[in-house]
Amino acid sequence: VYWMSRDQRVQDNWALLYAQYLAETYKQPLLVLFNIVPQFAQATWRQYSFMLKGLEEVANELHQLNIPFYLLFGTPQETIPQFIKTHKIGTLVSDFSPLRIYSEWKKAISACISIPFYEVDTHNIVPCWYASSKQEFGAYTIRPKINRYLKEFLTDIPSIHFHELNSPYNQANLEWHAVKDKLEIDFSVLPIQWCLPGSKSAQATMLAFIQNHLNQYTNDRNNPT
Repeated sequence: VYWMSRDQRVQDNWALLYAQYLAETYKQPLLVLFNIVPQFAQATWRQYSFMLKGLEEVANELHQLNIPFYLLFGTPQETIPQFIKTHKIGTLVSDFSPLRIYSEWKKAISACISIPFYEVDTHNIVPCWYASSKQEFGAYTIRPKINRYLKEFLTDIPSIHFHELNSPYNQANLEWHAVKDKLEIDFSVLPIQWCLPGSKSAQATMLAFIQNHLNQYTNDRNNPT
């Protein structure tokens, strides 16, 4: 199982790639799950709706690759160990987040399970634990540490491919519109229209920046507008 959390995309995702590698090595099916906490920090319907639309794109893309996608509801330290037990999961892979709450969740989950549990930093080019082992106070101190590892880690990322082994488990009738009823958040803050969710929109935005604005970056990078 790949527990998707911070990095909500199928492609360009080293954690999912590693999970697929392990699944194929041991000739096992691959599952992806995402745990929705009904209330998180100060997030409103604006943040949750943006996230859910992106996750729907993830689920559809995974379906085309023969990889089931699950939504869990509740606190991860409760839902994920139960999921592992119910579905007889052999290995758990997660992506990396530096936030304290994610570390607390992972410690709690580790204490409840007896299977291998891997964490993959797919958010940074150089994994955090390689770049530095302490708090950095300026770009001038961390930049040479990152540059030292770029030759090793700045590589092309393979694509997730069709998973040949079928899973005996599949979350039937994933009704995205019903997810809203399970949330305990402020619904008065409505979604925005100018920023589109999902990794495909993100790729299009990045391409537009490279084609149209990258040449202005040197002079304008400190201009917030």
